[in-house]
Amino acid sequence: MSRRNAGGMVLLVGLAAGLIGIGGGYILWGWPPNWYAARDVFRLPATPENQLIQYGWQLVTETPRLIGKSASDPALRYAGNDLACTQCHLKAGGKPFAAPFISTFASFPMMANDEVLTLTERINGCMTRSMNGQPLPESGREMDALIAYMRFIGKDSPEGVRIAGMGLLPLAPPQQKPDRERGEKIFSGSCASCHGTNGQGQRRLPPEVGFSVPPLWGADSFNSEAGMSHMETAAGFIRANMPYLTTDYRNPSLSEQEAWDVAAYITSQPRPSKPSEQPH
Repeated sequence: MSRRNAGGMVLLVGLAAGLIGIGGGYILWGWPPNWYAARDVFRLPATPENQLIQYGWQLVTETPRLIGKSASDPALRYAGNDLACTQCHLKAGGKPFAAPFISTFASFPMMANDEVLTLTERINGCMTRSMNGQPLPESGREMDALIAYMRFIGKDSPEGVRIAGMGLLPLAPPQQKPDRERGEKIFSGSCASCHGTNGQGQRRLPPEVGFSVPPLWGADSFNSEAGMSHMETAAGFIRANMPYLTTDYRNPSLSEQEAWDVAAYITSQPRPSKPSEQPH
């Protein structure tokens, strides 16, 4: 699975002589912005708030260097691996159907499993699962920066409404039971050239830390409680985004059944246990 910068997605609206209803039930006047247009955080004026936004972008894109297990400052080694947030939240959270951040700030707090879930709790869920590490301090600069970046990337997005393209691409139930053996063959032909035959990914060249292509299983990958360790999540992500150089949600490279099969293969592989199962 390889890399590509996909084009932004323009939301469909009608332009009439009044108010037009959009997507999940909110109403806007005229044409809304292109929520997925590229945003250069380093063109922002030099203010303390904008510096926090820029640091948030760096945390998303340079996670291993700043808060990974190999971070230069030992006090900031919160993650237990050297993955980067942008390796699941593609284009720094700006790509549709690649777990984008556009509606994230406006969606929290939210109800989950009959409990109120805050944005800080959701971020720390990623830290303990996908990053296989420990929570960020809720009042620390790193948490403030991530929230500031998410607020910035979703600026003016409507509250309580998920913009089209949020989350992952919905898939129909598989026509055949997902099969890991079929998935292994597809992985060998379409994914192993980048992710490696053993799913180990590709490390950056020293002195850089982290991965240019993330590992999909093994000790350096996300743990068994991460969303991507679940077949349904992995299949939706794969269908819309992989292989990276040739795919976006409008032009999938794999069929839905192939995505299910690859997901069955990847999620069946060994990875770190969830935090409650790890030895202390």
